[in-house]
Amino acid sequence: MSDSLRDQLLQAGFKKSREQPVKKKRRPHAPASAKKATTTQALSKAQERNAAIEQRKIIKAHIKALIEADAIKEFAGEIVYRYTLQNRIRELHVADPIRQQLVAGTLVITRLNGDTYVVPDDTATQIRTLNPGWAIVKPNEASTDTPEGYEDFSVPDDLVW
Repeated sequence: MSDSLRDQLLQAGFKKSREQPVKKKRRPHAPASAKKATTTQALSKAQERNAAIEQRKIIKAHIKALIEADAIKEFAGEIVYRYTLQNRIRELHVADPIRQQLVAGTLVITRLNGDTYVVPDDTATQIRTLNPGWAIVKPNEASTDTPEGYEDFSVPDDLVW
């Protein structure tokens, strides 16, 4: 049993084999005109992508200017206003007159770069025309999905939790 496994395998009839180097398959060279066509296509796609990015930056800058110009600066208070944004319930501490306007829909909540702003409804309309997917919270946009059998029980918009 002093023989190594290698020796035992050689005695059993297994031969030592050399590994053959793997040859890479050669691809036929594409003509120079095809190479130019693919590079021009890649450049045009990159230019289109860069133009789309620039357009989004311009729209975001315009929306930022609208929000900062029309945002209500003094909305903080002791009343908690809860709203749903992107399937998350969030809280905003507001004064009572601001809360009443939020419930009535004359003021709306929007977000920009992680900050929450309260803006008039007509500003939100301008933002929606620039970017329909922008995060804007209106009270009438609340979901109307009610479980079966609860249609007769409406939940008021101004419910304080």
